[in-house]
Amino acid sequence: MLRGFLLDSVPVTGSRRRRRRDELRLHSAQAHAAVSVAQLAAAVAGIVSVSDLRPAATASAGDRRLGTVLASAAALVATVCAEAAETAGANRGRVTSAVRNGLESRSSAELLTLTATAATCSDCRPLPEQNSKNST
Repeated sequence: MLRGFLLDSVPVTGSRRRRRRDELRLHSAQAHAAVSVAQLAAAVAGIVSVSDLRPAATASAGDRRLGTVLASAAALVATVCAEAAETAGANRGRVTSAVRNGLESRSSAELLTLTATAATCSDCRPLPEQNSKNST
């Protein structure tokens, strides 16, 4: 009984290192997720800016600017995500390269790959705190 109490109250030698390592992995995953979403938003902005999104000829002048508005909105999302990635710890070169590659993406396959990557990376969540109490 005393042995169980002592094991629960005294931190194991490697537990702090393990916790710190897990925190660093989570931090790195969050930065990677932000970079991936920024790259996806840049790709959407790039594709929308070169696409012909003109509505029917009977549309009003405001509707004709839809492509420009969508490209501006996607560029804003890419900028915010890039800033979040830098705040999360991604270096500026990595963020710049990701946004540049996103802007150069033109095919549906590239856009689908970026979407899947961003969705997979954004799914990282902190692991629940494991409580390793012995029942002896």
